[in-house]
Amino acid sequence: MFPVRPAPQLAAAFFIALAVPAGIAQAQAGAQSGAPTAQRYDLPAAPLAETLTRIARQSGHAVSVDPALVAGRQAPAVAGTYTPEQALRQALAGSGLELRITANGTFSARPLPQAGGATLLEPVRVTGAAESSSGPLHGYAARVSATGTKTDTPIIETPQSITVVGAEEIETLKAQSLQDALGYVAGVSRAEGQDRTSDSLFLRGFRGSQGNYYRDGTLYTVNIYNGRQELYGLERVEFLKGAASVLYGAAPPGGVINTVSKRPTTEPLHELNVEAGNFRRKQISGDFGGALDDEGKWSYRLTALKRDSDTFIDHVPDDRTYVAPALKWQPSDATSLTLLAEYQEDRTVYVYGLPGQGTVLPNPNGRIPRNRFTGEPGFDKFIMKRYSIGYLFEHAFTDQLKLRNSVRYFHADSTYFSTDIWQLQADQRHTADRGAMPRWDRSSAVVTDTSLQYDATTGPLRHTLLAGLDYSLPRHETERYLRSNTNIDLYDPVYGVPLGPATPFPWSSSKTDMKRLGVYLQDQIKIADKWVLLLGGRHDWVTVNERNFFTGEKVADNEKSQAFTGRAGVVYLADNGLAPFLSYSESFEPTSGQDRQGSRFKPTTGEQYEAGLRYQPAGSDTMLSAAVYQLTRKNVNVADPFDTNYEIQAGQARTRGLELEARTRVGRHANLIAAYAYTDARTLKASPLQPDEVGKRLNSVPFNQFSVWGDYGFGAFGLPGLRVGAGVRYVGSTRGMAHGTAVEVPSFTLFDAMVSYTTGPWRFALNATNLADKTYIGSCTYGCFYGEPRRVIGTATYRW
Repeated sequence: MFPVRPAPQLAAAFFIALAVPAGIAQAQAGAQSGAPTAQRYDLPAAPLAETLTRIARQSGHAVSVDPALVAGRQAPAVAGTYTPEQALRQALAGSGLELRITANGTFSARPLPQAGGATLLEPVRVTGAAESSSGPLHGYAARVSATGTKTDTPIIETPQSITVVGAEEIETLKAQSLQDALGYVAGVSRAEGQDRTSDSLFLRGFRGSQGNYYRDGTLYTVNIYNGRQELYGLERVEFLKGAASVLYGAAPPGGVINTVSKRPTTEPLHELNVEAGNFRRKQISGDFGGALDDEGKWSYRLTALKRDSDTFIDHVPDDRTYVAPALKWQPSDATSLTLLAEYQEDRTVYVYGLPGQGTVLPNPNGRIPRNRFTGEPGFDKFIMKRYSIGYLFEHAFTDQLKLRNSVRYFHADSTYFSTDIWQLQADQRHTADRGAMPRWDRSSAVVTDTSLQYDATTGPLRHTLLAGLDYSLPRHETERYLRSNTNIDLYDPVYGVPLGPATPFPWSSSKTDMKRLGVYLQDQIKIADKWVLLLGGRHDWVTVNERNFFTGEKVADNEKSQAFTGRAGVVYLADNGLAPFLSYSESFEPTSGQDRQGSRFKPTTGEQYEAGLRYQPAGSDTMLSAAVYQLTRKNVNVADPFDTNYEIQAGQARTRGLELEARTRVGRHANLIAAYAYTDARTLKASPLQPDEVGKRLNSVPFNQFSVWGDYGFGAFGLPGLRVGAGVRYVGSTRGMAHGTAVEVPSFTLFDAMVSYTTGPWRFALNATNLADKTYIGSCTYGCFYGEPRRVIGTATYRW
């Protein structure tokens, strides 16, 4: 006989508290009237845990049970019109469990009384909530996001494409970077080369910059060399596709990637992970949280990670230290204040691109080894130390009026010593030029966003009005030097020749201060619960001051630019879960400097037209989406044909694309993600010095990308803890540039796999990416970069 353990020593509670907004409204209405609301349920026979989750989601009521109680148990079909209590009793029929309602109204379950006076296990008490834009995402198909509107809005009601990747999916895939996390998302392609020093991506055909990356709704970094984000500290990664300046201000047109921090929780949370992998990888991490008082007004979260690892390139480490504490005060349902802090330290090396000969072009000496290091051991290094601290404040004055305010301070220091190479000598072995650059970068920013949301109903129209103001003060200074270096044989390198003395490099050393102020207004209008109309406008003012780091010469003296951006969209909500939409949106980026005549450059602008269709049946774990779009970037700087020391704003580029995505649960035990993107990205206007560029494809953007991932649990075979997964990613050929030579980068196909086993509080997992260990070139931006070979990571997780 197994001993009976008291509730505090039970495994972590099985959290079942998902509900669509309509379900919440019904639950609240029932509570106010004193009578529970009956509704139609049509649930097939399924594992008990799955059925309880669906009832919780549809009804909007919190349900909590010990995971050990529901493991291996089946629920009968629940079909008919029931109150939540009746539906739960129907689901528990024949399971050996009975329904229990706690004093605060939470539904729970416990074993039926047994003969002989056996002791009953006390249920674990859990207080849950519906899926929110900042909370955990259970499964792979999100229903709610704030990234597209800055309000908690069902994705199906947002007239612009958006994809959400949650922490559960990140854990399943064992993603190590934003590039990995978005590897099964349509419209994203990697920009190899800066993978270890920055989050570098192409978004709908346009290369991202720091203006594309946001954290909790506000600008995250100042410079692309402020380091990568640590995924273990994130609850969600959300990609709003296309022009999005109405809500976020100055940003390139490809879209906005908004990452959502892990937040404090009142639920007890204790997790430890130990990892080991190839390239001598060793990592330990932990995630802890819970209430700090009996009322749950104070709660905390502490996430931390330490990694010691090499990489597939010789002399290039991948070490990281990460700590993220958080504290929340919620004195009432109407008010909350969340303090968020983060410290991260990375130690790695920036790897310069290889020449085309020996990678994508023939070389009589053969292929350059993919582990080849072109720098100098002991000199090359990238040490980034970054911290941020801030708060998120919300207060509901009434049920209709809500205030949100966030403030964050960010600071990053980078010691960045790198070696560059350029082309090959006649023997096709030795570099033709090799230099060294010691560099120090310092960045900081204060960012704040304040908005007021007002919900109003006028006849058949329901308005969600949002008015806001955001302000940021980013600063960046870069101090650079040059040192002479000796050339090396890329097939048989000899390191250790002393470098020359350091001399200042004033041409690219600068101090830049920027002020960004934006005001925005948005109205989401829901008409008779069938149509959603979205209208928005924003005006931005940007001031830039820049001077040479060494000489103090002013490069930009209080340069001012401003822009108005607009947005409009409409969605139709069909009864069967279909939701077609149309939208138009704009973007802008301030451009510093002046042309040959002394005229200030205008902002670079973008505009997107998009039409799409989504399908998400009520109560399902499915999101199917399709979209076509045209995205144009104007006022792009190109070389002045009369004096190449200057630029003119005569460039223009355009992408047209088709994107398909499916995120669904298949049957009782399987999950599926599939994505396809066709992206036709071309130059429309170029410098008169480069007329041949007109009509050509943009570099590093494939015509076709396809990916599919599936995972399956073996509960039907008596092995509920076993899960296996596999995926394939195809990237079509791209146009590239390698040390001044135009090249064609071949297509490639990669396979990924995963197996995990959960037993009690333990989870063991083995993940492999590029399972076949394919040698391929990921991209050629200025040089050519090998993609990562097979990566294998084993993880042991203990949760209690």
